[in-house]
Amino acid sequence: MKLVYRPLYLADVTECADYLFTEAGEPVARAWYQALKNALTSLRQNPELGRLRQDLPIHGIRSLNLRKYPNYLIFYRVEKTTIELLRIRHGMMHLPGLFSESGD
Repeated sequence: MKLVYRPLYLADVTECADYLFTEAGEPVARAWYQALKNALTSLRQNPELGRLRQDLPIHGIRSLNLRKYPNYLIFYRVEKTTIELLRIRHGMMHLPGLFSESGD
């Protein structure tokens, strides 16, 4: 399946990696990014791997945590031939506020 990267997702990746680099150092930031790449590979092979989120305001959103960094969640939707990557955030935030009704 094709991965579609939404602008907020790309901004989140940069923000999370920068935060980890600043707070924990380059090796941790690189390991986090590798864990993200591994998770995306798994998603392409099994798009419904993550759990369906009924607690979020947009229908059909799923979340998958990073294996070695389980507090980080990838939020995505599965379409016919694509996986739309919406956000990646730390799971301890107020998650419903991350999504607008327009899907951005």
